[in-house]
Amino acid sequence: MSYDDTHTNTHSKSSVTTELQKLTLPDFDTLRSMAKNDPEELESLRIALCNKVIDEAPDHAKPRLHGLMFQINSRRSLASSEMEACEELSSMMKESLQHMQSMLKDLRTMQSESILLSTRRFHNNESDAQGHTKQTADILPFRQINH
Repeated sequence: MSYDDTHTNTHSKSSVTTELQKLTLPDFDTLRSMAKNDPEELESLRIALCNKVIDEAPDHAKPRLHGLMFQINSRRSLASSEMEACEELSSMMKESLQHMQSMLKDLRTMQSESILLSTRRFHNNESDAQGHTKQTADILPFRQINH
């Protein structure tokens, strides 16, 4: 089934949704045959499967996914060859993964700092056997100034 088959005016919206839900990724040999013999149909399948993912996504994620689809399609159309398109998309994925890695590193740093601060507060506010809070302080030595 192609993307065009699922989006013709002869189908109701619910039947289009049902048809999209049935759409699945064919096996490798079928995809290879489509790429060789019917690249337009393969492109229709790519678009239909991408739209299926977007349609099934939570509402809050749909605008971001549509934007990402636009970026992917734009980079593919601007590329001078299939290989260049592949390299462009690979570069996009690498940038995205590096950004996520950086965010995770920042999160780990904040988590470590938070644990350190909460541990310091806990030790600085220990209670004695009667439940009274012990007051503690760090003693800083004076520096001698030579005249």
